[in-house]
Amino acid sequence: MHAWGDESARTPRHAEPAYLLGAVIADPEACDDYRDRLRQLQTTRSKLHWKDLDRRHRDRVVETIAAFGLDHLVIAATPLELRRQERARALCLERLAWELGTSHGVTQLVLEARPESLMRRDVRTIDTLRSKRAIPADLRVDHGLPREEPMLWIADQVLGALGASIVGEDRWYTAIRDSIEVVRIDV
Repeated sequence: MHAWGDESARTPRHAEPAYLLGAVIADPEACDDYRDRLRQLQTTRSKLHWKDLDRRHRDRVVETIAAFGLDHLVIAATPLELRRQERARALCLERLAWELGTSHGVTQLVLEARPESLMRRDVRTIDTLRSKRAIPADLRVDHGLPREEPMLWIADQVLGALGASIVGEDRWYTAIRDSIEVVRIDV
């Protein structure tokens, strides 16, 4: 199994701020159909991004993702201090990698690419976790560009639906919640 992941920071007015790191889990041999169906929903040339979609389009996207029948894992770190977001990411990455590798049989995790310096930070985090044996030694972690890998879009959409539910708009999260495992950690 492989996983594709993305991040989201949520700072709602009436709820606790959270850093979310989530991934969709899938058999890489079955993903071409998912990619094709996601491309049909694409609104821009670069990627399908939750914040760019209106309500009707979000409905279609969530309906499509629900039909895939895939599992999703989200690590939610709270309370988030914006100045310490990278610390929250490192803690979430540790838990996500461990959960994916030990409980879900994932051998490769592809995270959405970030600025080069932050991707190097991710690599250092993974190397440190490997040296401490805090994540499976055979779990490969890479970064991918969303314009080249539509599977990364799924994590963005799931985090968008979860984020909307944090501020009281539950309709999208409700449609996919049975396929999402949320693990909460304290930062």
